[in-house]
Amino acid sequence: MTLKTASFRILLIIFLLLAIGNHVSGQNLSKNAEISLLTCSPGDELYSQFGHSALRIKDEEKKIDLVFGYGTFNFNTPNFYPKFARGKLDYMLSYTTFDRFKNGYIYEKRGIVEQKLNLDSIEKQKLFTALLKNYQPENRYYRYDFLFDNCSTRIRDIVSENTSGTILFDTISDQPKSFWNLLDPFMQKSRWIFLGIHLALGIPCDAEATPYQYMFLPDNMMLGFENAKIRTDETIKPLVKSTNVILKPALNFKITNWYQRPVFIFGLLALIGLILSLVYLKKDKDLFIFDIFIFGVCGLLGWLIIFLWFFTDHQATGPNWNIIWAFPLHFPMVFALLRKKPSLLAYYYFLLHSIILIVILGSWAFIPQSFPNEILPFVVLLLLRSLYIVKKIRTRLL
Repeated sequence: MTLKTASFRILLIIFLLLAIGNHVSGQNLSKNAEISLLTCSPGDELYSQFGHSALRIKDEEKKIDLVFGYGTFNFNTPNFYPKFARGKLDYMLSYTTFDRFKNGYIYEKRGIVEQKLNLDSIEKQKLFTALLKNYQPENRYYRYDFLFDNCSTRIRDIVSENTSGTILFDTISDQPKSFWNLLDPFMQKSRWIFLGIHLALGIPCDAEATPYQYMFLPDNMMLGFENAKIRTDETIKPLVKSTNVILKPALNFKITNWYQRPVFIFGLLALIGLILSLVYLKKDKDLFIFDIFIFGVCGLLGWLIIFLWFFTDHQATGPNWNIIWAFPLHFPMVFALLRKKPSLLAYYYFLLHSIILIVILGSWAFIPQSFPNEILPFVVLLLLRSLYIVKKIRTRLL
Protein backbone atom coordinates (compact mmCIF):
# COMPACT_ATOMS: atom_id res chain seq x y z
CA MET A 1 0.00 0.00 0.00
CA THR A 2 1.42 3.38 -1.01
CA LEU A 3 1.48 6.39 1.30
CA LYS A 4 -1.00 8.14 -1.00
CA THR A 5 -3.43 5.19 -0.86
CA ALA A 6 -3.09 4.88 2.92
CA SER A 7 -3.75 8.60 3.38
CA PHE A 8 -6.82 8.37 1.15
CA ARG A 9 -8.20 5.45 3.19
CA ILE A 10 -7.61 7.29 6.47
CA LEU A 11 -9.42 10.38 5.13
CA LEU A 12 -12.27 8.16 3.88
CA ILE A 13 -12.66 6.53 7.31
CA ILE A 14 -12.67 9.94 9.00
CA PHE A 15 -15.27 11.19 6.53
CA LEU A 16 -17.50 8.15 7.13
CA LEU A 17 -17.26 8.49 10.91
CA LEU A 18 -18.12 12.20 10.68
CA ALA A 19 -21.06 11.33 8.47
CA ILE A 20 -22.23 8.74 10.99
CA GLY A 21 -21.76 11.29 13.79
CA ASN A 22 -23.94 13.83 12.03
CA HIS A 23 -26.52 11.13 11.36
CA VAL A 24 -26.85 9.90 14.93
CA SER A 25 -26.45 13.24 16.71
CA GLY A 26 -29.80 14.05 18.27
CA GLN A 27 -31.26 10.88 16.74
CA ASN A 28 -34.30 9.28 18.35
CA LEU A 29 -34.28 5.50 18.45
CA SER A 30 -37.24 3.50 17.26
CA LYS A 31 -39.24 1.29 19.64
CA ASN A 32 -37.55 -1.82 18.23
CA ALA A 33 -34.00 -0.62 18.87
CA GLU A 34 -31.70 -2.85 20.92
CA ILE A 35 -28.82 -1.99 23.27
CA SER A 36 -26.36 -4.75 24.10
CA LEU A 37 -23.29 -5.26 26.22
CA LEU A 38 -20.46 -6.72 24.14
CA THR A 39 -17.78 -8.65 26.01
CA CYS A 40 -14.63 -9.43 24.05
CA SER A 41 -12.31 -12.26 25.02
CA PRO A 42 -8.66 -11.59 25.97
CA GLY A 43 -5.98 -11.23 23.33
CA ASP A 44 -2.34 -12.24 23.25
CA GLU A 45 -0.91 -8.72 23.61
CA LEU A 46 -0.37 -6.93 26.92
CA TYR A 47 -3.02 -4.27 26.23
CA SER A 48 -5.63 -6.97 25.51
CA GLN A 49 -4.75 -9.48 28.27
CA PHE A 50 -7.91 -8.76 30.25
CA GLY A 51 -10.46 -8.46 27.44
CA HIS A 52 -12.66 -5.52 26.50
CA SER A 53 -16.23 -4.23 26.96
CA ALA A 54 -18.38 -2.09 24.68
CA LEU A 55 -22.02 -1.11 24.10
CA ARG A 56 -23.81 -1.86 20.85
CA ILE A 57 -26.68 0.34 19.64
CA LYS A 58 -28.70 -1.40 16.92
CA ASP A 59 -31.75 0.10 15.26
CA GLU A 60 -32.63 -1.50 11.93
CA GLU A 61 -35.44 0.97 11.28
CA LYS A 62 -33.07 3.96 11.61
CA LYS A 63 -30.17 2.05 9.98
CA ILE A 64 -27.98 2.46 13.07
CA ASP A 65 -25.56 -0.25 14.18
CA LEU A 66 -22.79 1.30 16.24
CA VAL A 67 -20.41 0.19 18.98
CA PHE A 68 -19.36 2.62 21.72
CA GLY A 69 -16.27 1.92 23.84
CA TYR A 70 -14.29 3.76 26.51
CA GLY A 71 -10.94 2.07 25.85
CA THR A 72 -9.47 4.40 23.23
CA PHE A 73 -6.51 6.74 23.51
CA ASN A 74 -4.76 9.03 21.04
CA PHE A 75 -1.17 8.11 20.08
CA ASN A 76 -0.72 11.69 18.82
CA THR A 77 -1.20 13.13 22.31
CA PRO A 78 1.76 15.44 23.14
CA ASN A 79 4.24 13.67 25.46
CA PHE A 80 2.30 10.43 24.96
CA TYR A 81 4.77 8.02 26.59
CA PRO A 82 5.61 10.17 29.65
CA LYS A 83 1.88 10.71 30.25
CA PHE A 84 1.18 6.99 29.82
CA ALA A 85 3.92 6.04 32.30
CA ARG A 86 2.78 8.60 34.87
CA GLY A 87 -0.91 7.66 34.64
CA LYS A 88 -1.80 11.06 33.22
CA LEU A 89 -2.91 9.85 29.79
CA ASP A 90 -6.56 10.57 29.08
CA TYR A 91 -8.61 7.77 27.54
CA MET A 92 -11.77 8.59 25.62
CA LEU A 93 -15.13 7.36 24.47
CA SER A 94 -15.16 6.49 20.77
CA TYR A 95 -17.44 4.63 18.42
CA THR A 96 -17.33 2.72 15.16
CA THR A 97 -19.66 0.65 13.04
CA PHE A 98 -20.47 -2.84 14.30
CA ASP A 99 -19.11 -4.45 11.13
CA ARG A 100 -15.74 -2.72 11.51
CA PHE A 101 -15.66 -3.64 15.21
CA LYS A 102 -16.49 -7.29 14.47
CA ASN A 103 -13.94 -7.55 11.64
CA GLY A 104 -11.23 -6.33 14.00
CA TYR A 105 -11.93 -9.18 16.39
CA ILE A 106 -12.15 -11.71 13.56
CA TYR A 107 -8.67 -10.60 12.54
CA GLU A 108 -7.39 -10.97 16.13
CA LYS A 109 -9.19 -14.35 16.52
CA ARG A 110 -10.93 -13.13 19.65
CA GLY A 111 -14.47 -13.88 20.75
CA ILE A 112 -17.47 -11.58 21.25
CA VAL A 113 -20.48 -12.32 23.49
CA GLU A 114 -23.56 -10.10 23.16
CA GLN A 115 -26.02 -9.58 26.02
CA LYS A 116 -29.16 -7.69 24.98
CA LEU A 117 -30.27 -5.44 27.81
CA ASN A 118 -33.84 -5.69 29.07
CA LEU A 119 -34.60 -1.97 28.86
CA ASP A 120 -37.78 -0.22 27.77
CA SER A 121 -37.79 2.29 24.93
CA ILE A 122 -37.48 5.27 27.28
CA GLU A 123 -34.43 3.77 29.01
CA LYS A 124 -32.80 2.90 25.67
CA GLN A 125 -33.26 6.43 24.41
CA LYS A 126 -31.94 7.85 27.68
CA LEU A 127 -28.85 5.63 27.52
CA PHE A 128 -28.22 6.43 23.86
CA THR A 129 -28.57 10.17 24.53
CA ALA A 130 -26.14 9.86 27.46
CA LEU A 131 -23.59 8.15 25.20
CA LEU A 132 -23.92 10.89 22.59
CA LYS A 133 -23.50 13.52 25.30
CA ASN A 134 -20.44 11.66 26.60
CA TYR A 135 -19.04 11.71 23.09
CA GLN A 136 -19.03 15.50 22.89
CA PRO A 137 -15.44 16.83 22.74
CA GLU A 138 -15.68 18.41 26.18
CA ASN A 139 -16.96 15.16 27.75
CA ARG A 140 -15.35 12.24 25.94
CA TYR A 141 -11.99 12.24 27.75
CA TYR A 142 -11.40 10.76 31.20
CA ARG A 143 -8.44 9.85 33.39
CA TYR A 144 -8.07 6.08 33.06
CA ASP A 145 -7.47 3.96 36.16
CA PHE A 146 -6.77 0.25 35.75
CA LEU A 147 -8.75 -0.95 38.77
CA PHE A 148 -11.40 1.69 39.39
CA ASP A 149 -12.17 3.66 36.22
CA ASN A 150 -11.75 1.83 32.93
CA CYS A 151 -13.60 0.70 29.80
CA SER A 152 -15.76 -1.71 31.81
CA THR A 153 -16.58 0.36 34.88
CA ARG A 154 -17.61 3.31 32.67
CA ILE A 155 -20.17 1.11 30.90
CA ARG A 156 -21.40 -0.38 34.19
CA ASP A 157 -21.92 3.14 35.55
CA ILE A 158 -23.59 4.71 32.53
CA VAL A 159 -26.04 1.78 32.27
CA SER A 160 -26.84 2.07 36.00
CA GLU A 161 -27.31 5.84 35.81
CA ASN A 162 -29.73 5.66 32.88
CA THR A 163 -31.93 2.82 34.04
CA SER A 164 -35.23 3.86 35.64
CA GLY A 165 -35.06 1.29 38.42
CA THR A 166 -32.20 0.12 40.63
CA ILE A 167 -29.87 -2.51 39.22
CA LEU A 168 -29.16 -5.22 41.78
CA PHE A 169 -25.87 -6.94 41.07
CA ASP A 170 -25.71 -10.36 42.72
CA THR A 171 -22.51 -11.60 44.34
CA ILE A 172 -20.38 -13.33 41.72
CA SER A 173 -18.39 -15.41 44.21
CA ASP A 174 -19.15 -16.74 47.67
CA GLN A 175 -15.46 -16.54 48.61
CA PRO A 176 -13.87 -13.12 49.23
CA LYS A 177 -11.36 -12.23 46.52
CA SER A 178 -8.57 -9.70 46.34
CA PHE A 179 -7.79 -7.82 43.14
CA TRP A 180 -4.86 -10.22 42.65
CA ASN A 181 -7.26 -13.19 42.88
CA LEU A 182 -9.23 -11.61 40.05
CA LEU A 183 -6.24 -10.63 37.90
CA ASP A 184 -4.00 -13.69 38.19
CA PRO A 185 -6.09 -16.12 36.06
CA PHE A 186 -5.65 -13.79 33.07
CA MET A 187 -1.85 -13.79 33.43
CA GLN A 188 -1.14 -17.49 33.92
CA LYS A 189 -0.10 -18.13 30.33
CA SER A 190 2.57 -15.43 30.17
CA ARG A 191 4.68 -15.71 33.30
CA TRP A 192 6.83 -12.66 32.44
CA ILE A 193 3.73 -10.46 32.23
CA PHE A 194 2.57 -12.04 35.51
CA LEU A 195 5.90 -11.19 37.14
CA GLY A 196 6.12 -7.69 35.69
CA ILE A 197 2.63 -6.69 36.84
CA HIS A 198 3.21 -8.19 40.29
CA LEU A 199 6.41 -6.14 40.62
CA ALA A 200 4.81 -2.91 39.35
CA LEU A 201 1.59 -3.00 41.39
CA GLY A 202 1.51 -2.85 45.16
CA ILE A 203 -0.61 -3.30 48.27
CA PRO A 204 -3.87 -1.91 46.77
CA CYS A 205 -4.14 -5.13 44.73
CA ASP A 206 -4.10 -7.19 47.94
CA ALA A 207 -7.24 -5.42 49.17
CA GLU A 208 -10.46 -7.43 49.14
CA ALA A 209 -12.63 -6.35 46.20
CA THR A 210 -16.38 -5.96 46.52
CA PRO A 211 -18.59 -7.81 44.00
CA TYR A 212 -19.36 -4.42 42.44
CA GLN A 213 -15.64 -3.81 41.98
CA TYR A 214 -15.19 -7.23 40.34
CA MET A 215 -16.66 -5.67 37.22
CA PHE A 216 -13.49 -3.75 36.39
CA LEU A 217 -12.75 -6.92 34.40
CA PRO A 218 -14.93 -7.44 31.30
CA ASP A 219 -15.58 -11.15 31.95
CA ASN A 220 -16.73 -10.40 35.48
CA MET A 221 -18.99 -7.60 34.27
CA MET A 222 -20.55 -10.03 31.79
CA LEU A 223 -21.31 -12.40 34.69
CA GLY A 224 -22.51 -9.51 36.83
CA PHE A 225 -24.94 -8.36 34.14
CA GLU A 226 -26.13 -11.93 33.50
CA ASN A 227 -27.22 -12.33 37.13
CA ALA A 228 -28.40 -8.76 37.72
CA LYS A 229 -31.99 -7.65 38.27
CA ILE A 230 -33.69 -4.30 37.68
CA ARG A 231 -35.93 -3.39 40.61
CA THR A 232 -38.63 -0.74 40.35
CA ASP A 233 -41.46 0.12 42.75
CA GLU A 234 -43.68 -2.39 40.97
CA THR A 235 -41.51 -5.04 39.33
CA ILE A 236 -38.24 -6.95 39.36
CA LYS A 237 -36.91 -8.11 36.01
CA PRO A 238 -33.60 -9.47 34.65
CA LEU A 239 -31.14 -6.90 33.32
CA VAL A 240 -30.25 -9.20 30.40
CA LYS A 241 -33.04 -10.65 28.27
CA SER A 242 -30.91 -12.78 25.92
CA THR A 243 -27.30 -13.79 25.37
CA ASN A 244 -25.74 -14.55 22.01
CA VAL A 245 -22.24 -15.66 21.00
CA ILE A 246 -21.29 -13.53 18.00
CA LEU A 247 -17.74 -14.87 17.66
CA LYS A 248 -16.08 -17.85 19.28
CA PRO A 249 -12.46 -17.25 20.33
CA ALA A 250 -10.02 -19.02 18.00
CA LEU A 251 -6.77 -17.62 19.33
CA ASN A 252 -4.00 -20.03 20.29
CA PHE A 253 -2.35 -18.32 23.23
CA LYS A 254 1.41 -18.32 23.52
CA ILE A 255 2.24 -20.17 26.72
CA THR A 256 5.66 -19.51 28.24
CA ASN A 257 7.84 -22.59 27.86
CA TRP A 258 9.19 -24.02 31.12
CA TYR A 259 12.78 -23.13 30.20
CA GLN A 260 11.76 -19.53 29.43
CA ARG A 261 9.87 -18.94 32.66
CA PRO A 262 11.23 -16.47 35.23
CA VAL A 263 11.50 -19.10 37.97
CA PHE A 264 13.75 -21.26 35.75
CA ILE A 265 15.88 -18.34 34.50
CA PHE A 266 16.35 -16.90 37.99
CA GLY A 267 16.86 -20.37 39.48
CA LEU A 268 19.62 -21.04 36.95
CA LEU A 269 21.16 -17.62 37.67
CA ALA A 270 21.04 -18.33 41.42
CA LEU A 271 22.76 -21.69 40.87
CA ILE A 272 25.49 -20.01 38.84
CA GLY A 273 25.86 -17.40 41.58
CA LEU A 274 26.18 -20.12 44.24
CA ILE A 275 28.84 -22.00 42.25
CA LEU A 276 30.83 -18.83 41.56
CA SER A 277 30.59 -17.82 45.22
CA LEU A 278 31.96 -21.17 46.39
CA VAL A 279 34.74 -21.21 43.77
CA TYR A 280 35.94 -17.64 44.35
CA LEU A 281 35.35 -17.40 48.11
CA LYS A 282 38.90 -18.44 49.05
CA LYS A 283 40.62 -16.94 45.99
CA ASP A 284 42.25 -13.54 45.75
CA LYS A 285 39.91 -12.63 42.90
CA ASP A 286 36.55 -11.24 43.97
CA LEU A 287 34.35 -11.41 40.81
CA PHE A 288 32.53 -8.24 41.84
CA ILE A 289 31.67 -7.61 38.16
CA PHE A 290 28.91 -10.23 38.59
CA ASP A 291 27.57 -8.31 41.60
CA ILE A 292 27.64 -5.01 39.71
CA PHE A 293 25.32 -6.57 37.15
CA ILE A 294 22.75 -8.17 39.50
CA PHE A 295 22.68 -5.38 42.10
CA GLY A 296 22.72 -2.73 39.37
CA VAL A 297 19.65 -4.24 37.70
CA CYS A 298 17.97 -4.67 41.10
CA GLY A 299 18.67 -1.04 42.03
CA LEU A 300 17.20 0.21 38.74
CA LEU A 301 14.08 -1.84 39.46
CA GLY A 302 13.92 -0.12 42.85
CA TRP A 303 14.05 3.32 41.23
CA LEU A 304 11.27 2.26 38.85
CA ILE A 305 9.13 1.23 41.86
CA ILE A 306 9.86 4.63 43.47
CA PHE A 307 8.79 6.37 40.27
CA LEU A 308 5.54 4.42 39.96
CA TRP A 309 4.77 4.84 43.66
CA PHE A 310 5.49 8.53 44.22
CA PHE A 311 5.56 10.22 40.81
CA THR A 312 2.52 8.82 38.98
CA ASP A 313 -1.25 9.00 39.38
CA HIS A 314 -1.69 5.22 39.28
CA GLN A 315 -3.65 4.21 42.38
CA ALA A 316 -2.44 0.60 42.34
CA THR A 317 1.33 1.17 42.26
CA GLY A 318 1.91 2.17 45.85
CA PRO A 319 2.69 1.37 48.54
CA ASN A 320 4.83 -1.35 46.99
CA TRP A 321 6.96 -3.29 49.47
CA ASN A 322 8.97 -5.02 46.74
CA ILE A 323 11.20 -2.03 47.32
CA ILE A 324 12.48 -3.72 50.53
CA TRP A 325 14.53 -6.21 48.51
CA ALA A 326 14.76 -4.19 45.26
CA PHE A 327 16.40 -1.34 47.15
CA PRO A 328 17.13 1.73 44.97
CA LEU A 329 20.47 2.50 46.64
CA HIS A 330 21.91 -0.71 45.19
CA PHE A 331 22.38 1.57 42.21
CA PRO A 332 24.78 3.41 42.62
CA MET A 333 26.16 1.82 45.84
CA VAL A 334 27.27 -1.30 43.94
CA PHE A 335 29.86 0.75 42.05
CA ALA A 336 31.80 1.10 45.29
CA LEU A 337 32.91 -2.48 44.61
CA LEU A 338 35.03 -1.20 41.73
CA ARG A 339 37.40 0.54 44.14
CA LYS A 340 40.70 -1.20 44.74
CA LYS A 341 40.72 -0.20 48.41
CA PRO A 342 37.93 -1.89 50.43
CA SER A 343 35.10 0.43 51.46
CA LEU A 344 33.90 0.30 55.08
CA LEU A 345 30.62 1.90 53.97
CA ALA A 346 30.09 -0.89 51.41
CA TYR A 347 30.86 -3.49 54.10
CA TYR A 348 28.18 -2.19 56.50
CA TYR A 349 25.73 -1.55 53.65
CA PHE A 350 25.82 -5.15 52.39
CA LEU A 351 25.94 -6.52 55.94
CA LEU A 352 22.71 -4.67 56.77
CA HIS A 353 21.24 -5.75 53.44
CA SER A 354 22.05 -9.39 54.22
CA ILE A 355 20.22 -9.17 57.54
CA ILE A 356 17.20 -7.56 55.87
CA LEU A 357 17.10 -10.27 53.19
CA ILE A 358 17.26 -13.03 55.81
CA VAL A 359 14.26 -11.46 57.57
CA ILE A 360 12.37 -11.05 54.27
CA LEU A 361 12.98 -14.63 53.14
CA GLY A 362 11.97 -15.94 56.57
CA SER A 363 8.69 -14.03 56.48
CA TRP A 364 8.01 -14.22 52.72
CA ALA A 365 4.60 -15.87 53.13
CA PHE A 366 3.49 -13.49 55.90
CA ILE A 367 4.32 -10.10 54.38
CA PRO A 368 1.03 -8.18 53.82
CA GLN A 369 1.73 -7.90 50.09
CA SER A 370 1.68 -10.74 47.59
CA PHE A 371 5.29 -10.99 46.48
CA PRO A 372 5.66 -13.00 43.24
CA ASN A 373 7.26 -16.39 43.93
CA GLU A 374 8.93 -16.22 40.50
CA ILE A 375 11.38 -13.69 41.91
CA LEU A 376 12.25 -15.78 44.97
CA PRO A 377 15.39 -17.43 43.44
CA PHE A 378 16.68 -13.96 42.51
CA VAL A 379 16.19 -12.71 46.09
CA VAL A 380 18.10 -15.78 47.34
CA LEU A 381 20.87 -14.90 44.86
CA LEU A 382 20.99 -11.35 46.27
CA LEU A 383 21.45 -12.80 49.75
CA LEU A 384 24.22 -15.17 48.61
CA ARG A 385 26.13 -12.40 46.89
CA SER A 386 25.59 -9.94 49.76
CA LEU A 387 27.14 -12.44 52.18
CA TYR A 388 29.93 -13.05 49.66
CA ILE A 389 30.67 -9.30 49.39
CA VAL A 390 30.68 -8.94 53.20
CA LYS A 391 33.12 -11.86 53.51
CA LYS A 392 35.44 -10.52 50.79
CA ILE A 393 35.55 -6.96 52.14
CA ARG A 394 36.02 -8.16 55.72
CA THR A 395 38.96 -10.34 54.65
CA ARG A 396 40.63 -7.39 52.93
CA LEU A 397 40.02 -5.03 55.83
CA LEU A 398 41.63 -7.49 58.22
